[in-house]
Amino acid sequence: MKYSFTEKERNQVLSNFMKDGKVINVPAKEKKKYILSAEFTKKFDEGKIYSEQDINAELLTMYSKDDYVEQRRYLITFELFKRTSDGTQYWLNSDNKEEIAK
Repeated sequence: MKYSFTEKERNQVLSNFMKDGKVINVPAKEKKKYILSAEFTKKFDEGKIYSEQDINAELLTMYSKDDYVEQRRYLITFELFKRTSDGTQYWLNSDNKEEIAK
């Protein structure tokens, strides 16, 4: 599931839902969640394999402890990350490189 968005939409979502690099309120609309998730992926290097613990640790720098598990699922649902079937390894989905660059 992918959403297209403009730089203006991105800036508006970041302004409305983030403060000092942390999400202050998780938006209800999926497109806005997608924009926040796409922003999150900028913390990772393409081609590098990350453990679930690595992903969780980074999610906790941006999301509350009540929200990070759901947000990790969105990374997969939105196809921003891929993972092994057992969920122990994650990597950026290079098919979305253009989307994330926006």
